[in-house]
Amino acid sequence: MSSSSNETDPNRHERAGRTRATALITGLLIASLSHPVVARAETKQSKSYVRRKAWPGGVKETVEFPDDSALPALEAMRAASQAGGIRLPDEAPIEFSLCGYSPGSRATFEARAGRHRVAVKAYEEDPVPEVALYVALAAAGLAGDSGARVPPLLAWEHGLRVLVIGWLEGPTARDLVRSGQGRRAGELGACWFQRMASLPVKLGPPLGAAQMLQRARDWAAGFLPIDSALGTKARELAEILAGTQPKEEGTPRLVHGTLYARHILDCGDGPGVIDWQRFGQGPVELDAGTFLATISRIGLLDRTRESEAAQAREAFLAGTAGLLDERSLAWHESAMLLRLAGKQHRRDDGRWLERADTLLGEAARLAEAAG
Repeated sequence: MSSSSNETDPNRHERAGRTRATALITGLLIASLSHPVVARAETKQSKSYVRRKAWPGGVKETVEFPDDSALPALEAMRAASQAGGIRLPDEAPIEFSLCGYSPGSRATFEARAGRHRVAVKAYEEDPVPEVALYVALAAAGLAGDSGARVPPLLAWEHGLRVLVIGWLEGPTARDLVRSGQGRRAGELGACWFQRMASLPVKLGPPLGAAQMLQRARDWAAGFLPIDSALGTKARELAEILAGTQPKEEGTPRLVHGTLYARHILDCGDGPGVIDWQRFGQGPVELDAGTFLATISRIGLLDRTRESEAAQAREAFLAGTAGLLDERSLAWHESAMLLRLAGKQHRRDDGRWLERADTLLGEAARLAEAAG
């Protein structure tokens, strides 16, 4: 094609942009999977456990990258894959599994080459705040390979809004409760809070009872179009939460924001905590209440796991004695149970109303206790 026809080609800039994006994502993944941290992880003895997060249809081992223009990294990953795949310098192919996807918001992949594994997180929003957090946590000694830890940040690309972080191996606290190891789950949670008590990281927006109350009202309103009776019950719960809102006059600390039991992993010699995109500054009871709510949900909805959930709670509270305010903890656990109740309709198996009602009942009991 002549230079003059190149100049009049209306698609040339678009194609050039795709080519640059493909080169960026390819280089990013090759560098990350060749990173010394990942190489060390390959030689380290690890458990024969593969973490899997539910996504409609399950984890996709052979990925057709979602068609989502809000996440520019996805198009670059698709283009790189269609161009013959991405390979390490030793010719090992990089394979992808989709671990989680929220359309128009974010997607998380496992990228694997042989025994080397990393997590690839694509976002719609600017990931710079999360990048700064990972840097601060590493500086505080939390990106190591022993004790309480977070995955290390390996690489990121601002234009593609994508992060590549190390892969933490091990069962989640949720998995531990479900497999009869509730006490271990509670101990891991307590260990994490003990470590966080001395962490001097002051990053993130305010995230406390005021923000949670606004969310609780939104969550309650979400019931009305689905079931009017549950909607009324949820709205009444939100009003109880408004009347019992804790003052939270202490110094705010770094909080994860969504510290579900599935976000704490048993790394063998300590807990690992993943998925930090909703972090902020607030009371430790916010994270503790979230953790306990997701533990309680297991026992409330599966009576065969009720004893294990109770053991997890007991171990957690024993290990955090003196760190938490009981009323504030009950309030935040109640608010999160309201949130979890609102998610039950996603499993339309004929029993979601019963499950939601059970969770709302426990949330109401805790909200009253917080008064």
